[in-house]
Amino acid sequence: MNRAEIRQQLVDHYLDFYALAVSVLRDDDDAKDAVQEALVRTMTCRHVDNAVAYCFQTLRRVAIDTLRHRLRHAPIGDRDIADSGEGESDGEMLERVMRLRNELPRVSKTLVVLHDQKGYTYDDIAALTGLSKMTVRRKLKEAHETMRQELEDEL
Repeated sequence: MNRAEIRQQLVDHYLDFYALAVSVLRDDDDAKDAVQEALVRTMTCRHVDNAVAYCFQTLRRVAIDTLRHRLRHAPIGDRDIADSGEGESDGEMLERVMRLRNELPRVSKTLVVLHDQKGYTYDDIAALTGLSKMTVRRKLKEAHETMRQELEDEL
């Protein structure tokens, strides 16, 4: 696949990328910046088998990094203001997710860290752990469902 075809694929999925970024970051400008960064990283990567999947993976990492940056670099006064509102701040949500991840069984926690935090593919995780690709997918799905259910129960 040549660069023009890859570019066209990415342009065709721009709204999907943007929707994901807005749902994670909850800010229009940050979402646009994250999508732009993911597109640039995808287009500058030399060997990409599936450009759209690679861009989604990159966008997820960029969004998580943006959330971490917000949490680390927000002044104390801003944190108090954000936490005093009706909704939950990004930092609180991130802390809940991290706590839930740490409460998972060891194998599930390892898979979640490798996939969600480090960005490994199912194939990479299967090769690292010795599990089959389908087992990795199933265990990740179960772990995510458990975490999602716990979050819903807490809220």
